[in-house]
Amino acid sequence: MAVRAVILDIETSSLEADGGIVVGAGLAPEKGRSEYFQVKRSREEGTVLSKLAQRIQSYDVLVTWNGRGFDIPFLTTRFLKHGLDPRPISSKRHIDLNEVVKNRLRLTFTYLDHVCDFFAIAKKKGPMGMDVPQLYVRALEGDTKALGAIRDHCLDDLQATRNVYLRLKPLIEQWMTQ
Repeated sequence: MAVRAVILDIETSSLEADGGIVVGAGLAPEKGRSEYFQVKRSREEGTVLSKLAQRIQSYDVLVTWNGRGFDIPFLTTRFLKHGLDPRPISSKRHIDLNEVVKNRLRLTFTYLDHVCDFFAIAKKKGPMGMDVPQLYVRALEGDTKALGAIRDHCLDDLQATRNVYLRLKPLIEQWMTQ
């Protein structure tokens, strides 16, 4: 039976889940189109998280970049804040590619941009995750291009992470079937 993996990435208004919200989340299967879940207003976060959880349930494994240290704890906190069951995310088998790179490869730097450069994987050098909070404030003030920049950044990170995953898959296939 084939294991269905999905790449997950979130964009947030803060690095801490009690001081910020999820402003966008993306899913990218191994093959096919990515999906983006956008939070235009903070009151929409719970509904968007519920939709995200429903979509994730159709996959066996979550693949992230630094997800064990950031994405999963942030999502778990926000799920609980909204009275949602976090198990669709917190109990899923999870492969954090940042950990794979740190533990199985020997690179000077282990951040996503460097790993992409090393493997000659295309990645845009546009807004970075640290730019998302300011972009979200601009979006709340009516700047529709700012919401688009957040979406584009998330989708680019998803594509880059998917390509790193496909490159590292021979190292991690044993974990996929356990």
